[in-house]
Amino acid sequence: MRKKRRASGILAALGIIIAYFILFPHPLQREVVARPRWVAPLPPPESLPAGGISRAPSGEGAASPFQLGELFGYVDGSGRLVHVEKTLFRVALGSAGFVNFTRVGADWVLRDPAGERLFSFAGRGYPLLSADGERVFIVKTDLTGLQEVDRSGETLWKRDFPSMLTSLSVAGDRVLAGLLNGSVELVNRAGDAVFSAAPAGSRLPVVLGAAAAPDGERVACVSGIDPQRLTVYGRKGTVYAELFRATLGSEFRRELRLSFSPDSRWLVVEGEGEVGMADPASGDLAWTSLGGTMAGAVFLGAQRAAAFLARGESGWGLVIASPLSAALLRGSFRADEASLGTVEDSILLGIDRRLLRIDVEAL
Repeated sequence: MRKKRRASGILAALGIIIAYFILFPHPLQREVVARPRWVAPLPPPESLPAGGISRAPSGEGAASPFQLGELFGYVDGSGRLVHVEKTLFRVALGSAGFVNFTRVGADWVLRDPAGERLFSFAGRGYPLLSADGERVFIVKTDLTGLQEVDRSGETLWKRDFPSMLTSLSVAGDRVLAGLLNGSVELVNRAGDAVFSAAPAGSRLPVVLGAAAAPDGERVACVSGIDPQRLTVYGRKGTVYAELFRATLGSEFRRELRLSFSPDSRWLVVEGEGEVGMADPASGDLAWTSLGGTMAGAVFLGAQRAAAFLARGESGWGLVIASPLSAALLRGSFRADEASLGTVEDSILLGIDRRLLRIDVEAL
């Protein structure tokens, strides 16, 4: 037993050392360093029983969600896997729970990070959770409506939209819906629209990204084809007014990544092979090259930095940048699958059935 433990410890240490030199061979600034802290291997999907496997958390921080290839689950700050399960068709995943669902179904179960049943609910469509997992929604099968259910599975409200949903953002008490007809609707806890807008100026109207700030003070959208525009609205009293608008150089024909930072100060917008970081208060917008298609974006808490995962023709890239400045660190690696998340305000990087925690520190 001791020999097995010693061997696994040596392999984990080697994995961290190798990952460090592969991912971050050339730091761009001396003030910021990235330190791999642990590597946690994931089991093969075919080896998992129905319902996955669960373990008690180590007590080192709350469990953080991850999704990598066919697998999803939760890991704590020490690298202990709290739950690992194979995705049936898709998974609605939040910090406080998940719904693993099949392609066809009308009855679902919300489970906590350890896989324990919280409650069941039913509806016609697909389940959706807020990022914290506290709010539970059902999106209609034809993407024209939304409803929210409570912890007993009862419907709190329903709302039909004038066009198909193309993007949804849940933040606090608000839900921002982006629609195929080029408009956005902001819905409150009661399901009532408190703001709507239809940014004009493009040949084809369509909303390709929508984001609501956690504090409820701002909402943003990327809309239109030929050209595409970023528009940010801010609350002034009881109404929302346009803060700024920027014409983008992108030509997306799909939903793109658009999100506010947890403190609501910064806005991240996906570009073609690059990422933009905007300050809605000033209207400043700066772009950083990613060298590939964005596959993930996270903010790193007190470090005032963000991490971006991108997939290019020759592999994957990881970029760490601070708002409105050049990249702080860049790294690249080859893998079949990769994912990006956070654990205790650090980077949680998934690479081919392994989770790697990377601490970003300022010296």
